[in-house]
Amino acid sequence: PIFTPPIILPPAAIGEGCQVSDAIISPGARLGRATISNAVLGVRAIVSDDCLIQDAMIMGADYFESEEQLLEGMIKNEIPIGIGAGTVIENAIIDKNARIGKNCQIINVHGVDSASYDDKGIYIRDGIVIVQPSASVPDGTII
Repeated sequence: PIFTPPIILPPAAIGEGCQVSDAIISPGARLGRATISNAVLGVRAIVSDDCLIQDAMIMGADYFESEEQLLEGMIKNEIPIGIGAGTVIENAIIDKNARIGKNCQIINVHGVDSASYDDKGIYIRDGIVIVQPSASVPDGTII
């Protein structure tokens, strides 16, 4: 037998105006006014307002950031864990604890089969964009 500890989390919080179709949303996820289709959102995944998530796997996070951590991050100009407002993610895998800024486009805009953006922790393999665990993608990034 395989033994695992239970994950005790609140149910997913789906914001008013959020549109979800053909998606699996795990416990602890927080969704703003976003459009999500054909996607899997893992434990503690955070998706802000005006995002489009399509054909993607968002692995979520190992922990929630406390209000103190969020405030400290704002002072240091750091991106919080999760997907920032206005971001578009298509045909991608976003690994755990990734920090995606506001108004990013993670869509393989050039349609390449393979590429590496080591400085950002982003790779493209077989046309699928992969964001490494704990990577930080600045606001306005287009991949």
